[in-house]
Amino acid sequence: MTVTVTASGTDMGAGPPPAPATPSARERFRPSREAEARLLLLIDAFSLKANGTVRYLEGRVKLAKLDFLLRYPKYLQRVLLARGVGPEQAASVDPDEAPLDARMVRYRYGPWDPSYYAVLGSLIGRGLVEVAPLSGSAGFGYRTSTLGAQLAADLRTDESFARITDRLRLLRRYLDKSGNVLKNYLYELPEIADAAWHEDLT
Repeated sequence: MTVTVTASGTDMGAGPPPAPATPSARERFRPSREAEARLLLLIDAFSLKANGTVRYLEGRVKLAKLDFLLRYPKYLQRVLLARGVGPEQAASVDPDEAPLDARMVRYRYGPWDPSYYAVLGSLIGRGLVEVAPLSGSAGFGYRTSTLGAQLAADLRTDESFARITDRLRLLRRYLDKSGNVLKNYLYELPEIADAAWHEDLT
């Protein structure tokens, strides 16, 4: 099942300002079906606690760092191994697999994708994702609505999302940390720490 794309610029909460819009840069702000499906699955994976109660994925910093690891298998495997995850679990990630939708750039707080504004706006605007202020924080949390959770469940039955689903299980089990902690994990990678601002990450 695919997610229908609609354009939206909804901005919920603070985030890095976009780079100056040039004809090529404007392409980065447009949501894609793949990006909407991937972020829906990511938010849904972090929308429930172990006991089944509802929770929120805490903020866009955390969302961006988890999405980076979801999209870049070679870095996911390295972070898992550095955190003491057993080689047998980390081996389920193929480090030679090409990055998914590889358009993330280096920004102040690490990897970022300018299309998040449009993708999240589209998901929220169509009632697939709900957003709410985080208690004791200036940020916002995200969770799938009933409709969004149903669509995510349908996507997980599609074989084309099998690898994403497998990686999400690893992220939820081993890397359900704060956005700041995840940012620090990524800054241990020279390819991230040494990249120039707005440089494409490969």
